[in-house]
Amino acid sequence: MAEPPPPPPPNLMFSKARDVLATPSHQGLESVVSHLFIDQETTEYQTANALFNFLTRSFPNCLTLKLLNMYLSSSIPLHRSHLINLLLATLSHYKDRSFELSPVALSEIKPLVISCLRMQQEPAEIRNFRRIVSFIAYDVMILDHDGGWDELSECIYEVSCHDPLKALHVFADLPPMYERFVYNCGGVVVEKAEKVLLLPYQDRVDDWSLGLQAVVKLGVQVLDSELSNDMVKSYLTLLVEAASDLVEKGMEPFLVRGLADLEKFLGREKGMYNYNEDQCDFVSCFLSKIKDLGPLTKEATGRIHRLVKSTPSLVQQPQEHGPVSEREWSDRLNNLQPLEILRVFASTDVEERFREMAIRRLNDFLSDYISRESTDASLLRELQPLLISCLGEKERISERMLKVLGEVVYSVASEMMISHVELWDDLGYYIASHSETDFQRAVYIFQCLTMWLHEQFMDPIVEHLIPEINKRLYPPGDVLVDNSCWVLAFLGAFCAIIQLVEMEVYAGTVMEMADKMVDSVRELVERKMEVGFVRRAFRDLEIIVKKQMDWLRKDEYKLLKSLLERLYVIKGMTMESKMVLWRIKVFVDRGMADHVPA
Repeated sequence: MAEPPPPPPPNLMFSKARDVLATPSHQGLESVVSHLFIDQETTEYQTANALFNFLTRSFPNCLTLKLLNMYLSSSIPLHRSHLINLLLATLSHYKDRSFELSPVALSEIKPLVISCLRMQQEPAEIRNFRRIVSFIAYDVMILDHDGGWDELSECIYEVSCHDPLKALHVFADLPPMYERFVYNCGGVVVEKAEKVLLLPYQDRVDDWSLGLQAVVKLGVQVLDSELSNDMVKSYLTLLVEAASDLVEKGMEPFLVRGLADLEKFLGREKGMYNYNEDQCDFVSCFLSKIKDLGPLTKEATGRIHRLVKSTPSLVQQPQEHGPVSEREWSDRLNNLQPLEILRVFASTDVEERFREMAIRRLNDFLSDYISRESTDASLLRELQPLLISCLGEKERISERMLKVLGEVVYSVASEMMISHVELWDDLGYYIASHSETDFQRAVYIFQCLTMWLHEQFMDPIVEHLIPEINKRLYPPGDVLVDNSCWVLAFLGAFCAIIQLVEMEVYAGTVMEMADKMVDSVRELVERKMEVGFVRRAFRDLEIIVKKQMDWLRKDEYKLLKSLLERLYVIKGMTMESKMVLWRIKVFVDRGMADHVPA
């Protein structure tokens, strides 16, 4: 990667920011946004990224307003997708740092959000925009509790008439709201949720899960109101009836899938909003009423019950007289639960060396924990949201930390997929959504996933990451260019084709990418750029192949062996590079003899 341009002087950066923000036109910021979704090695991207980061730090209120206005006025699906991703990432950044938008800005932002909600939105947009609404609502509740946001409750009511699922999405993701708000829209929320819960469609379990989450959220919200007793009883009756009907129809696996989604939902909610004892009791009461519906249900409800009743201790940050030595930090980390250890790593108040100790301690714990006969899915699920947040942190994670973080992500994803047959959808979304904006991080995390990946997990990666890999497989033009991007693209291409080779629909993609890999290596060899690029890629490939061996079968071995042979015969390649390929081939041949019948 070429050296990034030096940052402009502060006065010049402020001048550029004024040109972008202090004008009714969106043209300046649209230019910045468009350059954020091009090749990261270009000067245009690096300049735009530096300016956008400056805007994020220095003008959060103006930037949020401008992005919302641009989203509201855009009719181009790809442009809208880019804007939503930027808004979500920016607001997440503020939330992670406990920064709230100003009351003055919120007075302008709130009506914009309402206008956006009244627009027609695709399902993927709705799932992302609900998080944006949640972030804004949280700031409103912190800074403007007296004024509130009645317009949002009215909008939920209005939207429910023509798009009930959208209304449920928005309500389910809200922070705790005031009584008047819940009273205004709670009736229509439970009405729309009831229709979804009592008339389930076999292929629409996500809709049923959403209805379940909305009613549980509503029950938790109304517990502090004067009318809570009667309302809570009616919600419990609805939830139990919906679950019982499913089992009576022979759809217990459907119910269990909905309960698994509820477990993830509650893990996130309870961690963010600190459920009190009454709220935990409400959830436990529902679980106790349905636990005997079937053996699968009993197991699922037991996991959720343990989740809502757990009370992990708070992570203690080092105080003035707190631990300062590595030994003291090591002792403290050894006494923390996995999520608490991860919170230390994610903290902005802990020194880098102690944060690195924390992520290594978590990695060691997971390696030992997963080696046992059985694991608790809820323990792994509660790590997932914060792990995704850590992956999005660009400035505070060194290359050493990222390597260990990648191992942690692999451990959690692999154990959930293999032992608990559950996809980590948010991880796939992270990789896909960051393919353009943070290619090197996204493709690195993808290549860390050396287990077999389900087709459903791979589909968004094929759509978003593979085109970016193809762009970067073209050989760099200069030997002095940072080789890491090409190496990551080469390894990402291999990880993609080895996962896709058994999926007939992607046969053409596999062959095309294999050809590009070979052609790219050949060109680098011919241009005498082998040592810095090709040999490093081959050594990393050797490590990845060894990790994949336990699940590779005939089609994968055939593809891998063919690729190795095509690379080996490239004219002019040095013996050192061929030796790496030869070692991989020997390893693969042994694997074929062990795993593939003659």
